[in-house]
Amino acid sequence: MKKSLYLMLILFSFYTVSYSQIRKETQRNIINSYDRIEIDDKEIASMDKVKKLADQSKKIDFQQGVLRGLTMLQKIALMKNDYILSGKYSDEAEVLAEKLKNNSALSAIYLYRGKINIILDKLPEAEIILNKSLGYAEKIENPADRHIQLCRIYANFAGMYEGENDPKNWYVSTKKSLNAIETTPTNNLTEYQKSKYYYLYIFELMNMGSYYVYGQKPPDFNIAEKYFVKTLEFQTTAPKYFKICENDVYYAISGFYLEKGDYQKSIDYSQKLLEIEKTKSEPRNRLFAFNNMKNAYGFLKNTAEENKYMKLYTALNDSINFVEKRAIVHQSRDEIKKANVKNEQSKKTLLFYGGIVIVIIAFGSWVLVRRNNRILRKNYEAMIDRLKVESVQTENSTNAIHETEDNTQIEPDFTDDFEVSNKNLISAETEARILRRLSAFEKSDKFLRKDFTVSHLATHLNTNSKYLAEIIKNNKSQNFSNYINNLRINYIVHKLYNEPKYRECKISYLAEECGYASPQVFVLAFKKINGVTPSYFIQSLKEDEVLVYN
Repeated sequence: MKKSLYLMLILFSFYTVSYSQIRKETQRNIINSYDRIEIDDKEIASMDKVKKLADQSKKIDFQQGVLRGLTMLQKIALMKNDYILSGKYSDEAEVLAEKLKNNSALSAIYLYRGKINIILDKLPEAEIILNKSLGYAEKIENPADRHIQLCRIYANFAGMYEGENDPKNWYVSTKKSLNAIETTPTNNLTEYQKSKYYYLYIFELMNMGSYYVYGQKPPDFNIAEKYFVKTLEFQTTAPKYFKICENDVYYAISGFYLEKGDYQKSIDYSQKLLEIEKTKSEPRNRLFAFNNMKNAYGFLKNTAEENKYMKLYTALNDSINFVEKRAIVHQSRDEIKKANVKNEQSKKTLLFYGGIVIVIIAFGSWVLVRRNNRILRKNYEAMIDRLKVESVQTENSTNAIHETEDNTQIEPDFTDDFEVSNKNLISAETEARILRRLSAFEKSDKFLRKDFTVSHLATHLNTNSKYLAEIIKNNKSQNFSNYINNLRINYIVHKLYNEPKYRECKISYLAEECGYASPQVFVLAFKKINGVTPSYFIQSLKEDEVLVYN
């Protein structure tokens, strides 16, 4: 009897130890799987796998595994721009993280919430949330994990301040982020920690360099270059990790040298980007390279190469837009198909009433289209009449304008806000001279600069910014932004009217030509000012040209 009892105890102990070992091994495998997904930077593609790992963790009551899955799902939903779903995972994760007192997870949860608020332009809320993330990060016990998380948080602060156009805090936050990663203890880093460490180190060096180019006024290209060169050192010191983000590095450095005016180096790094793209096949990186090379060759006055890369850029940009639109269409069709499978009767009902609605909409659209076409044609004809008049006026005033540009000098005007707000206190002589100078400026192409501000114009005219803004408001009947928009749109309208070669260019190129960073903003401004879209104007010019020749 005793022997049987001892045997049972031995077997039970063996079973308990074996089960415990198997359970620990399963938990390690789950964590390793999570790590591998992040190391390979495949979170979005692995969303279903992350869900399965979280479910597996629930089944074996592995709460840390469940928490890791929830925070990753929160991040993935954020990356997919599904902020509601991200919030759902965030709430679940927060409850569990507080229960487990997991400061690392709590910091990550608040960091992703802060990112959403930054994206939604809710910056005061974002600052509060990021500070909560910072508080939890400082409590993380593992020194390497703590430094890595602090680096990420300060990097998001820097991005927020950059968006607020606050260069001082942008610099301070970027410096803190870089310092956090530079002081990370690197002894005994895990593979997961190494991937995060090198990725963040490389990007924070680039962010620091970018600050000295785009944040500091005037730019300090020498200091910026030191940071970009230091980034390149990882090619030899940590090639495995550099390779993960080499596309971003070469693109950033190509853009830096373009801004600096070292156009050949910009071309060289764009070529490196194109070489890498051949193996990684990332069309948007190819698009970035084509754009930088197009601009660099333009500055070098190499028209043949500029045209070559302009055509490559335009063709690829159109192709990418087409693929993205097709993907949206396919996704919509798949969703419709799933809905039809679930309820065939609903489909028939929808089709019946949908048909009625379509008929009504079609008739209403026909009426609206006819009316809209008449309005568009009227606006177009008004543009043509105005252009004809302006062409004559331009010929008569060209010599006078040049004389004004050469001889007119504006003495500096320093007035306080009270004086600027009162037009009667601006001397008539000074105002007249500024207006003459403005007239000369309007005939130049300085307003085509993408980041042109009232400060730039005030510096050009050697006067006070607020003084200048008030004169523009009182004499041009518009604010500075509308004033510049009118000049840019008028410039491209004249190009399209007088130089037929521009009618063959893509909208994206026309937008860049007249100083817009976004084609969408360009189209909206063109329509607002002229009452027709650029496409309509171009097509009408072509049709009128055909009628003339026939």
